[in-house]
Amino acid sequence: MAPVTPTANLRRAFHEAIGRAVVGQQQIIDGLLLSVLVGGHVLLEGVPGTAKTLMARCTAAALDARFTRVQFTPDLLPSDIIGTSVWRADRAQFEFRPGPIFTDTLLADEINRAPAKTQAALLEAMEERQVTSDGETRPLGDRFMVVATQNPVEYEGTYPLPEAQLDRFFFKLGVDTPDQPTEAAMLRRIDAGFDPHDLVAAGIQPVIDSATLTAARAEVGAVRVSDEVVSYITAIVAATRTSPDLSLGASPRGAIALLRGSKAMAAIQSRDYVVPEDVKDICIPALRHRLVRRAEAELQGVGEVSAVERALARVAVPR
Repeated sequence: MAPVTPTANLRRAFHEAIGRAVVGQQQIIDGLLLSVLVGGHVLLEGVPGTAKTLMARCTAAALDARFTRVQFTPDLLPSDIIGTSVWRADRAQFEFRPGPIFTDTLLADEINRAPAKTQAALLEAMEERQVTSDGETRPLGDRFMVVATQNPVEYEGTYPLPEAQLDRFFFKLGVDTPDQPTEAAMLRRIDAGFDPHDLVAAGIQPVIDSATLTAARAEVGAVRVSDEVVSYITAIVAATRTSPDLSLGASPRGAIALLRGSKAMAAIQSRDYVVPEDVKDICIPALRHRLVRRAEAELQGVGEVSAVERALARVAVPR
């Protein structure tokens, strides 16, 4: 049996920390951790009340990271996120006042309620971890992470995210309502006095500081990927581009997400090499938001997840 690696131990500690506040949602917690390990951003989609905001706050707490929440609304302006320059009469010059984007973990709550111009304010930040204002580029740091949320069933007053924005999210994670035993455990915890607004009282302690994260990312980077697995990844991406269900398949950024995500998946399981199952495990969250379905496929009830599964089924798994 292979020894447990530091990154696998990190997975256990991360689950334990967030588990002090969140009941269940193990796959979502794994998805958040994988995104942290590769420096990716996450889109959480679920109906209200499924702990999306709580999980984002817990992730920041476990990372010992600065956390900022921005409630996206139709009247939100790009300057409300990035910041703006104000005139300082005492200095006879303009001074830049940074906006909430200058943080480690940015929660873009209900991101699809802001118009496209405001959504676009995140594009440079998500891709290059910097923002440009008044011709000056300002870095955000390598720990910067966007966790965005959206409601999949309420479309009144919303602005669907464009493909360019969606493609910058490493994972799109569907947050489901809990089953009855999980919900009962949650209610027992609330009845015992748990306050989701007080994470300190819940006992959530930082488990991943900057040095630990740097070491974990180095371990992920050292995971080996065979030629067969690389060919498997490219075949999956190609299958989405030729799928009869889709008018737009996965981008090259999607292929990179499969590669990096599968390496992180191997690392948290104490392996220094990727197996095809690692790729399969992350295919849905890595690709579902990067695809555009044909109208006839939507009429036939082919959803995002089904479209990925159908494309994946067309590709032979290497042995």
